[in-house]
Amino acid sequence: MSPSTPPSDQPRPAGDRPLRADARQNVEQILDVAQAVFADLGYQASIAEVARRSGLGMGTIYRHFPNKTALVERIAIKVMRESLTEVRDALAAQPLSWPAFANVVRHMTHLRSSQLFPVSRGRAKQPGPELAAIRTELLRALEDLVAGAQQAGVLRGDVNAYDVVLMLNSIPPRHLPDPDTGEAVADLADRHIGVLLDGLRAPGCEPLTEPAPGRREVDQFFRAAHGL
Repeated sequence: MSPSTPPSDQPRPAGDRPLRADARQNVEQILDVAQAVFADLGYQASIAEVARRSGLGMGTIYRHFPNKTALVERIAIKVMRESLTEVRDALAAQPLSWPAFANVVRHMTHLRSSQLFPVSRGRAKQPGPELAAIRTELLRALEDLVAGAQQAGVLRGDVNAYDVVLMLNSIPPRHLPDPDTGEAVADLADRHIGVLLDGLRAPGCEPLTEPAPGRREVDQFFRAAHGL
């Protein structure tokens, strides 16, 4: 079977059969490298780049993740779980401080959670139940975080969690390649996030005139941008 023709559309269920230690190590290595690749280059990056950086063969990657969608979805679940832990840690601080809120935003930016809910363009199926569930849980936690920061008076009162999600999605991939030379351009994420945070901090200098987005608008945005 050729690595370019994966055997199925679904990843192998993790609970079907325990992985050997070497196979488990390969899966962890693939996930770590793929997360870095997608953070650097965006979700348009190829499986071949993941294989090159990991030192594993394409066949090894496809053995565990039979297509790019399966790998991207697993990375998205991993990133959302890490982000959810960070949000819950911030919520444990009472009252919620500005540094706690800002740390969550910076953490999510560094994880490239600006690319949450990703899928390959043109996919024909809905996200798996695990991805859908963790996405909903993270959005609810972000709503609690925003509400807590507003109650503490550190976050402007006319924004919501969906504003934050859309703003995070505006942060570019870490190393977009120059179209002429192929070399990576500078990472400007920290500068962008500084401007974003300054605009979110209470009281806010410029009134917002348009209605705030909701879950419907965010879902529509990611469906149009990422095929989901």
